[in-house]
Amino acid sequence: MQFAFGHGFNPIRIDEHRRLTRLAEQSGFGMVMNGDTPALLGDHYIGLALIAQETSRCRLGSYMTNPVTRHPAVAAAAIASVNELSQGRAFLGLATGDSGVYNFGLKPATLAEMEEYILAVRSMLNGREATYHGNTMRFDWYARDIPIYMAPGGPKGLELAGRIADGVFLETGFTPEVVENTLQQLKTAASAAGRSIDDIDVWWHARACIADTRDEAIDNIRSGLLGIGNRLARFQQVGKFIPDDIWPRLQELKQRYDFMGHHESTKAGKPQRNAVMLEELGLRDYLADRFGIVGTTDDFVATLERLRGLGIENVAFSALMPDKFDFLERIGKEVIPRFCEGQTG
Repeated sequence: MQFAFGHGFNPIRIDEHRRLTRLAEQSGFGMVMNGDTPALLGDHYIGLALIAQETSRCRLGSYMTNPVTRHPAVAAAAIASVNELSQGRAFLGLATGDSGVYNFGLKPATLAEMEEYILAVRSMLNGREATYHGNTMRFDWYARDIPIYMAPGGPKGLELAGRIADGVFLETGFTPEVVENTLQQLKTAASAAGRSIDDIDVWWHARACIADTRDEAIDNIRSGLLGIGNRLARFQQVGKFIPDDIWPRLQELKQRYDFMGHHESTKAGKPQRNAVMLEELGLRDYLADRFGIVGTTDDFVATLERLRGLGIENVAFSALMPDKFDFLERIGKEVIPRFCEGQTG
């Protein structure tokens, strides 16, 4: 079993975005992506267009956008244009909404709204008439299938993804019982819809960093660990394998979380809206162990070997570490060759 690797970047400075994108493909990443959170990043689809221009082999897409801030016809037209620019390498990634909606005082989409949105976008992209919020719409200029991915974090999201998604970025965690349960839920939902989990492109979302020590690696991605912890804290504890002593701490994290610090850096002198909570709430080891791939290169490789033993084949990272170029270079030289022979550029 060989790994495939993906990486999501934040399009803030155009020149840096171009250089990171080129380096990711040269290093052997099979997916290069960017997010959609306008209060913190540059425009999502301009970022994807830049990726399309700067790469020739990797797939590219949303990591992630949402149904709240973009009408489905607007999102469908935008990803169709990116798909044409990249000669068919694009996908659309959707989540219910995180910093991209909370920072504008909005609420995430419900799963029912997510389903209506996905079905509408898919119909338009395939040249069929779509219905959304009681209105009908269609494209006269495009009819080509583009995969739609979801990022489910709980049982109900997994059920919907198993029924209708072309791919998933799983954010449930990497402990053995969580991985087994997540895959089983996805299999069950897919089977109930008359298809197989093999019909779904399954990726796992990791908070990752390589450093001289595990502690340094964790320190470099505090905001990333807290961000995924904040998502874990939403809705209910049931079905998420969250220990009883951890749940109240996650609830306090949710109450205190500042979405304007969602991508905050740990560089010296930078404001820290959320980072202090990792120690204050005693969540450091729990979040790093459940969602992280962190430590030295040897630690990183050992964790990937363990995940491979659990049946995980595709892992995607977020660019939340201070030195993104160093991370890409180290993954390309020290990690990918050990898992993906022949994939480096």
